[in-house]
Amino acid sequence: RKQAGNTNRWQLPFPLGSDLLGQAQAARAVRATINATLRGISSAPPSPLAWHRDTHTPDMLVQCPPKNTKRCLRPLDYRASKWSRLCVRLTGSPGPATPEDLFYLYSRRVAHNTSPDVILECLGSYWELHCPYLTKSVTLTELYTTAKEQRDCPGSRGDRKSDRMGSEPSRRFTLGTSKPASSNPLLLRLPVNDPTISKEALSVALRSLYSSEPRVQLQGVEGVLSAAALLGMPLLFRRCLSAMMNNISPCTVCHFHSVASKYREAELQRACERWLELSLVTQLQFHISLRDLSLELLQKTLHSPRLFTPSEYQLLRTVLYWVFLQLNPGVQTLPSHSSILTFFISLPKTGVFLEQDVGQTFTALFQSVRLHGITERAHLEEIQQINVLPQSWLLLLFSRHYYALHSGGDMPVTDFSSQSVRFGLIIEREPQYCTLTAALYGFYFLLKATRLQDCDSHGFSIQRLKHWDPALSLRACERRPFSLLSERGVQYQITVQGLVGSGRQWQEFCTGPICQDFGITKRSSKSQVFKVKGLSPPIYVTFALVFPAF
Repeated sequence: RKQAGNTNRWQLPFPLGSDLLGQAQAARAVRATINATLRGISSAPPSPLAWHRDTHTPDMLVQCPPKNTKRCLRPLDYRASKWSRLCVRLTGSPGPATPEDLFYLYSRRVAHNTSPDVILECLGSYWELHCPYLTKSVTLTELYTTAKEQRDCPGSRGDRKSDRMGSEPSRRFTLGTSKPASSNPLLLRLPVNDPTISKEALSVALRSLYSSEPRVQLQGVEGVLSAAALLGMPLLFRRCLSAMMNNISPCTVCHFHSVASKYREAELQRACERWLELSLVTQLQFHISLRDLSLELLQKTLHSPRLFTPSEYQLLRTVLYWVFLQLNPGVQTLPSHSSILTFFISLPKTGVFLEQDVGQTFTALFQSVRLHGITERAHLEEIQQINVLPQSWLLLLFSRHYYALHSGGDMPVTDFSSQSVRFGLIIEREPQYCTLTAALYGFYFLLKATRLQDCDSHGFSIQRLKHWDPALSLRACERRPFSLLSERGVQYQITVQGLVGSGRQWQEFCTGPICQDFGITKRSSKSQVFKVKGLSPPIYVTFALVFPAF
């Protein structure tokens, strides 16, 4: 049994509209004066359902209660009559607490039910504020100072407006401990033109005025950050930035980057771009949030030298998925790969997609993909079927492949950083050992990444495979060319990106371009082991290969 008001009656776990006796007792408890001694008497801890508090949630960020919870007792409009306000506060209709309710309860509890000094009119609602807590907001402090000067000026408009507000807000319901206000509360009006600022975000921002250590949840953090910027609250703004930095994911990266660009937060912007460089192909490609990625940001990521991709074909597929989502904004879930291919195949045959008006916008994206690195027969047939690339591009691509196959793999290389063929692998968990078989123009290589005997070091190397090597399955060689040359000059580069140190900061380690002749003997078929210390998973490894024509 829990004490409810001064009636000590049973507290129902759910609202009951027909409980007339309970409503009468609640009204009596509201009208009764409760002194400090009586208020300190409690037969049980306060009920979270009664106060809309969650014992496991910070006070400033109280979760909305279930639908069958009694609504918070808060008047909706200062201009309403006293009886109508009382009826609104005693309603038993089910529903979650509103942002105004949560702010009212929290601010009253922190301010010990003192009368408000300021009434803020914002987003169509009134918010009762207290002067000692306004100093955390630069905007509210300036508005309060200006309004106070206007009110103190004899015969000013602000004085008459404050009088029109009357003593109605000061007579607002409290628990009997409110002190008479020294003067009528000032009315401040704050216009909001940012659509990302909602009442929920504004409520969280205003509640942080009454908290020495504001805590921010990930849900709605973009709106809270915008509200903090509007109100001029640097501490809350930094807390929001920190929460966003630590929670970048496929669902949030695009929105966080746009917010960082809006407020010119370079650190958050770099963190989002860094996440995209590593996870665009491996994570965002398979998420519907890929549609929120802007054209400029996607193109910047494709040109980044730190971009990770398992293969060049995977990068082309990511671009195709993004284009599909831009052309079909009504899609709610990402379709399968075959469905997306069917869409491009079914496009009108009047012309190639990139040569039409609707496709010319995406030409630069496909130019950023290293199409010469796509050598699988099935993938090349797929490129022909979708009718996206111009015929001149396909002719150049197949001509390069034909020339390379008939010249022992020689590739016309002028710039290693932009023309090398990339293969990537990820070490995510124990056992930290990973291999990948890479095929290029009849030559096969085993790309290895493993933890060395020294537990703090990882080794990365390349080994050429012979056609009878057990690591090369029969299916891998089926319908593929195989070169019998005893040696092949290769220019390669190994790039490792991983978390280093206690601060878990991303760092990049690179061998730089290395030239080596790979033979078929045991000694000549292996490269030197590239060792890196202090890495912790996930570890992203990129092997870039070219066959220069010596």
